[in-house]
Amino acid sequence: MKTFRAILKTFRAISRPIALIAFPAFVPKIMARELGFATMEDGDRVEITHASKGCFHDRTLYYEIRRTDGSSIFTQYAITWEKTSPPKIAEKRVVGEIKLTQSDISGLDALLVFFRGKKSGFSTTQDSLLVEYYEGSKRVGTEKLHDESGGHGLEKRKDIIQFSQLVVRIHFFQLVARFKK
Repeated sequence: MKTFRAILKTFRAISRPIALIAFPAFVPKIMARELGFATMEDGDRVEITHASKGCFHDRTLYYEIRRTDGSSIFTQYAITWEKTSPPKIAEKRVVGEIKLTQSDISGLDALLVFFRGKKSGFSTTQDSLLVEYYEGSKRVGTEKLHDESGGHGLEKRKDIIQFSQLVVRIHFFQLVARFKK
């Protein structure tokens, strides 16, 4: 018997071509809403490239969230690039990883909603996310999201989990592990 998720995937696969023909202006918004962390199944992963540039910083961070054995795992990577044209990855090293809670997943989905939505304010800090969704090895979606508000309003949002909060948690657990040795 098919699970609800399998039926939903079949419906989405059938309805996408119909939506493209009947409602082409609305398809990007419809498709953007269905991609997220809460809908991931085992074998799915999301790769995130987070670029942040401001007056006193310019950095790019790399993360992955994957679903395996019923758990969601957040991984932070350190990437070294070869200076070629186009640039190639010379080394991709795991900095650390943690298991996410259901609350974390909801908070990350809320972060995506924040990035997708209209924001008030402007800042010299510009953040962008390249979010690539994979089912197995097949890329099923890509989003390029921007925030020019400097995160204005995020400090009031208790429902949002930022990637930096997960990174702090990784470093905390690494520090605790060192003291246990």
